[in-house]
Amino acid sequence: MTLRAPRFGGLTVRRSFLLLSPALAGAATSCARPPEPPAPPLAPLSWTHLTPLPLDVAALEVVPTAPPPPPGDIGALVSPPPADAVRSMARDRLSALGGSGQAVFLVTAASLVRERGGALRCVLGCRLEISGKGAEEGPGFMEATAQRGVAGAEATRPRAADLLLRQAMEDLNVEFEFQLRRNLRRWLVSAAPPGAAVPRPVSREELPPSGTTTGPGGVAGPLPPREPPPEPEE
Repeated sequence: MTLRAPRFGGLTVRRSFLLLSPALAGAATSCARPPEPPAPPLAPLSWTHLTPLPLDVAALEVVPTAPPPPPGDIGALVSPPPADAVRSMARDRLSALGGSGQAVFLVTAASLVRERGGALRCVLGCRLEISGKGAEEGPGFMEATAQRGVAGAEATRPRAADLLLRQAMEDLNVEFEFQLRRNLRRWLVSAAPPGAAVPRPVSREELPPSGTTTGPGGVAGPLPPREPPPEPEE
């Protein structure tokens, strides 16, 4: 658009203005700052690749309930929710291989809270109780807890809550196995991990009878004739 200004001293002053429509202005902004690529999908949580923890009990119960979430809890927005992640760990690692007794696994804490200022905090906990005649011992129990938190830029990055839950679950898994082996060792049953190669038993190899030797391919045959010693030179 060209505006004609009044004459000054016989000269005409012209000014030109370039006006951008809102659509063109938005396009220019988008060209200057490309959109961020979507975050890659997270692999499903699983503990089946770890050493199993079989128990000398006839039954294992994973209780489907959990404590109520505290104020500000956002656990329902992550996948899986914290309580489901704790129970999944128990199902993947524990099993019942005994003839009597019962083991009960409970979730004692499973919260993921957005605190003031945007910080995130995850608290997890579990308890394993054993009763009956397992391992011919009295009842026993163990507990494990883990908690993690992030703040600032770490708490605002994509999938910060999901990543925090996974880190806390790694801590809980390590603590759970440590406390189980420490407090309930007498209820653990020795078992090879799934898919592990079983060593072959050592077998006794029969030696060939006297007067024979082993030829190519391990086939026994007669000893070659012994040549006479050379005659002494004169």
